[in-house]
Amino acid sequence: MCSLPMARYYIIKDADQKALYLRGDQLLVGDPDADNCCAEKICILPNRDLDRTQLPIFLGIQGGRRCLACVETGEGPTLQLEDVSIEDLYKGGEQAKRFTFFQRSLGSAFRLEAAAWPGWFLCGPAEPQQPVQLTEETEPSIRTVFYFEQSR
Repeated sequence: MCSLPMARYYIIKDADQKALYLRGDQLLVGDPDADNCCAEKICILPNRDLDRTQLPIFLGIQGGRRCLACVETGEGPTLQLEDVSIEDLYKGGEQAKRFTFFQRSLGSAFRLEAAAWPGWFLCGPAEPQQPVQLTEETEPSIRTVFYFEQSR
């Protein structure tokens, strides 16, 4: 678990209230009651090196030992989990922007925009038990809306 006092843990759910969970090296969306999975507690820390009015955050998995990153592929940015400590990212550094998401409020819900790729958002899959991905989007859609449920 992250030892920094400002770290907060959340269960993140999509618009259908299906939780993000980890299977292998992929972050998936599913129903913990029906899909034989356990909702992932996601550690959130701010990125202090970017404009705080944009609400830049890091998303840490497995107690903050791995973090969600946006990486460039030949077809545009994609998501992957990387073995990097959320505490190390919090301390700052050049590489931190690709691990950063801007938390965009939509009432009680949020959209998560990739800081390194403006206009690209975390997106739930169309089918259950599929990986979370990035999508380019100008208007909010149900697949890019997430709810944060505080966890301990």
